[in-house]
Amino acid sequence: MKRWLKRAAFALAPETATAVLSARSHRLVRDWGLWDLNRKLIAHLGPAVQAGPFQGLVLSPMTYEEHLGPFLLGTYEAELHPWLVAVIGGRFSRILDVGAKFGYYAVGLARRMPGTPVLAFDTDWWARAATREMATANRTPSVSVAGFCSPRWLDRYLTAGSFILTDCEGYEGELFRRASTPALDTATLLVESHDNLSPEVGMVVRQRFARTHDLAVVTSVSRTAPPGGLGFLTPAEAETAANEVRDPQEWLLFTPKSS
Repeated sequence: MKRWLKRAAFALAPETATAVLSARSHRLVRDWGLWDLNRKLIAHLGPAVQAGPFQGLVLSPMTYEEHLGPFLLGTYEAELHPWLVAVIGGRFSRILDVGAKFGYYAVGLARRMPGTPVLAFDTDWWARAATREMATANRTPSVSVAGFCSPRWLDRYLTAGSFILTDCEGYEGELFRRASTPALDTATLLVESHDNLSPEVGMVVRQRFARTHDLAVVTSVSRTAPPGGLGFLTPAEAETAANEVRDPQEWLLFTPKSS
């Protein structure tokens, strides 16, 4: 029943549904008791990302309301690092981050690809404010922030040769199924499938791009804390700091066959 209601919400009121889902994560940090861990990490390591493709990215104060450890240590979604390095080495007309949270990917990519305009979408007002703060802290004027990315917006404004990153809580199925712009045929897309939230999403997105794109898939794995440098944490704290607190995930990388 919950899955049916979620599908109905995305179909009938997608902007409201995505706003409710995207707003909940930073509130959960309070319930999980992770603020003390965040303070320890910032006090000992400072606010800059320690490793990975976004090493040196400054995490601004609003981000401290999230589970900061994986971002700060550079282990956040480490499964995607090879793909992100390839994206950074590529050429795109524009970058879209749909479900930008506090702008980790939007601002991180803007730092590494300063000549490429980046548009970060999020229906959560907090996320939009945090992304703007991150862009200011990292001096990335190429980052713009918007609210809801609809199929109609894609049809009107998507440019050929874009890179699209989506993490919008299962709305991906509706977004790409309803958009009809030919520019999607030339886009490179990195999609978090969210089959745990809405099981048909991965299938819908696969079918949407089966004719025009090649597909690569990666699934999440548990990871241990990086060696050295975390002696100020207990072993349990170090493991928590290195790992995202969520269910297993799957990501889909769609590359245009014409490329």
